[in-house]
Amino acid sequence: MFSVDFSSPFVIIFITGTFITFLINSFLEFLDYRSRVKHGTSVPEVLKDVPGTEVFFSPEKLAKIVSYENSKYFLWIPKSIVSVLLTLSLVVFGFYPLVFKWSCAITGYPHSFWSLFFCFLIFSVISGIPETIISLPFNLYREFSIEKRFGFSNMTFKLWITDEIKSTLVSIIPLLLLSLAVSFAFVFFENSWWLIVSIVLLVFVLLVQIIYPKFIAPLFNKFEPLPEGELKEKLENLLMKTGFKSDGLFVMDASKRSGHSNAYFSGFGKSKRIVLYDTLIQQMSADELVAVLGHELGHFKLKHILKGLLKTIPLIFIGAYLLFRFSQMESMYSAFGFELQQGTMKWVQFIGITLTTFVWQSVTELLSPLGNIASRKHEYQADKFSAEVCGTSKDLISGLVKLNSENLSELYPPAIYVWWNYSHPTLVQRVQALKQFENGK
Repeated sequence: MFSVDFSSPFVIIFITGTFITFLINSFLEFLDYRSRVKHGTSVPEVLKDVPGTEVFFSPEKLAKIVSYENSKYFLWIPKSIVSVLLTLSLVVFGFYPLVFKWSCAITGYPHSFWSLFFCFLIFSVISGIPETIISLPFNLYREFSIEKRFGFSNMTFKLWITDEIKSTLVSIIPLLLLSLAVSFAFVFFENSWWLIVSIVLLVFVLLVQIIYPKFIAPLFNKFEPLPEGELKEKLENLLMKTGFKSDGLFVMDASKRSGHSNAYFSGFGKSKRIVLYDTLIQQMSADELVAVLGHELGHFKLKHILKGLLKTIPLIFIGAYLLFRFSQMESMYSAFGFELQQGTMKWVQFIGITLTTFVWQSVTELLSPLGNIASRKHEYQADKFSAEVCGTSKDLISGLVKLNSENLSELYPPAIYVWWNYSHPTLVQRVQALKQFENGK
């Protein structure tokens, strides 16, 4: 029988952190819901003089936005409750030590490189099954009930199944390669595996940037070159003006699955490509699309992506080193019910990584506002860049209004909710900043 030590600081932090995270999110979501009920059917003052506001935020549209956001909230409530109960139950009732025992029985106790690799792999796969099963009905309900009801989802059940199969198959390859590399590091670099793993992860992140646009994304969507015409000419002029070199301008068939709209660029070096959702092209004018792309180019020209990468590199090494240090603590293994034989630490450190991750994830929500503050600052800077390169902020403002309206994004999230959860400023905040820039030019 596997026994959890509830007096252990590791277990205390895990359980307390999980509950506190749940309570914080529940409180914030309720505040957001109450704000929608109180203000959701009125147009913010700053938007009233924006052309088209009376259409894009008509009383009917505002009511639809409130209803859509409320539907997602009412689904979030049971999903979050089930999720936190599952997270705690799997630990408290010894699910993970049991999975480890099964993995060892299947592979032979890991005293060789290959037995360690397969034990690690089997443990990782089986451990993720409960969460996948629990999430499935909620994901299906959101896709085929909420998203369908509000006119977003064009997904068929066959396409949904196909996407799930493709996603699973695509994830298997990196899982195999990473498990292989980590197992190799455990066995042959016992006291410095954290350094090897850091380098592997860094290379993996860079390779994904190159591989994803050309080989993975096309498995799910079609990417056609943007047709000749006014839009392509204006976008190419913008690229030339900003000195941005890419692999091309592409249109993605997003409408095959959803009515949501977006634009992005992906890749690294010569593999960079700019992608516009076909839904976005249908919703916006050429000048608005130029302004939206100007925003995305702002992130590149202002080196937000490079700065993010430079911040990530030391964090990868620091994180891997901390995982290494914590994975050496036998007290953490016993606290969560794992019974280790003497001298086997070298072969089971992936368990230590898993347990350290559990403890970290239980409290990481408390740090999320810090990352969001920096992200929102970058969004303001990219908006300003777009206004400068386009010569006006009006096109970006009207484009953001359309984007917000078509995606049924709420207009009145509470300030504390935005501060805690939003990686982007709200529409109202962005329009206010863009108007100030326009008036101060």
